[in-house]
Amino acid sequence: MKGITAKIQMDPQIIPVYQPMRRIPIPLEEAVDQKMDGLLKRDIIEIKTGPTTWVSPLVVVGKSNGEPRLCIDLRRVNEAVLREHHPMPSVDDYLAKLGRGRLWSKLDIKEAFLQIELDEDSRDVTTFITRRGLYRFKRLPFGLVTAPELFQKAMDETLSGCEGTVWYLDDVLVEGRNLQEHDERLNKVM
Repeated sequence: MKGITAKIQMDPQIIPVYQPMRRIPIPLEEAVDQKMDGLLKRDIIEIKTGPTTWVSPLVVVGKSNGEPRLCIDLRRVNEAVLREHHPMPSVDDYLAKLGRGRLWSKLDIKEAFLQIELDEDSRDVTTFITRRGLYRFKRLPFGLVTAPELFQKAMDETLSGCEGTVWYLDDVLVEGRNLQEHDERLNKVM
């Protein structure tokens, strides 16, 4: 999402926490390294140099297909995050806007939170420790307590004014009464 940057506000009264590294099983190290290299190559994370205040551990969770999923344990960081409290639509809000169309398209945004760049001043709170050293996110990470609110706010800013379109986080539904109306609306969203 070009032109949208997320800023994480922290409670200055809470003392930052440096958590130790969690060991990962040796048989998973190569797969974890490949995932880390992929995140670096895609410009989602960067090597952290210099001093930092917050450090969270990397946690590896097995996916159903046997691949490792990389997670950052941001629980301690989340205790200090000041929430945006952006309004989140309810299912009733979502359903009330539907029903006028005859054709629908459903879009799902891949790796939704990672589409939003993190403000430079907010990146250090996402620093995490691995056996290869410290890294930090350049994009909005999953697991951050305010990430859904920040993402919904970005979607509201991006899609407001798109008639016949409703969205909730990374799910976007576009409707039209006929093919021409549907396609015009869909093209505006895309």
